[in-house]
Amino acid sequence: MGVTFQELLENGGFAAWPKQEKKYEPGGFGTPTGRVELCSEILRKLGYDPLPGFREPQESLYSRPDLARKYPLILITGGRHYPFYYSEHRQVPSLRRLHRDPITQLHPDTASELGIADRDWIWIESPRGRVKQRCRLFDGIDPRVVHAQHGWWYPEMPGEEPWLHGVWESNINVVVDDEPDHCNAISGGWPLRAGLCRVYKVAD
Repeated sequence: MGVTFQELLENGGFAAWPKQEKKYEPGGFGTPTGRVELCSEILRKLGYDPLPGFREPQESLYSRPDLARKYPLILITGGRHYPFYYSEHRQVPSLRRLHRDPITQLHPDTASELGIADRDWIWIESPRGRVKQRCRLFDGIDPRVVHAQHGWWYPEMPGEEPWLHGVWESNINVVVDDEPDHCNAISGGWPLRAGLCRVYKVAD
């Protein structure tokens, strides 16, 4: 980047990324037209709508108001968290000490209404089951939303069935919808940010 370590320290640890003006001018973008495509020629050729559009999730406050009476919160998951990489490195003691438990973010108002305090163990329940994680209060989240960490397992638990390193204890995939008809019609991705759930404190 053309910056020495000393210059980086003097600048508070920040450095501007060098400009690469007209980077794509010689060969264009990796699209059939070589241009930025707001209307995708590849999707059109494959028989899909070439323009992005909104489709209400199969399980939301609006598409399933009947279900929302029991599960009134919106579950999102898949956000990355250090020091782990997806579901890897839970077995590394030094990394685990930095991040011992799975964390779910709740807005302080929502937690207060539910009698949940910061660092309480909570159940996150959906129509498919429930898992437990530790609550972390976060006022930067919408009060209707629950943000649960993904990929959790416990290397300290036995690996054989039925334990499987605790995969059923805290792995949020247990409660996420994986019905093929509810997955993304083009990519096949699960609806990781559009489920319904409820949360409540784990009894001692």
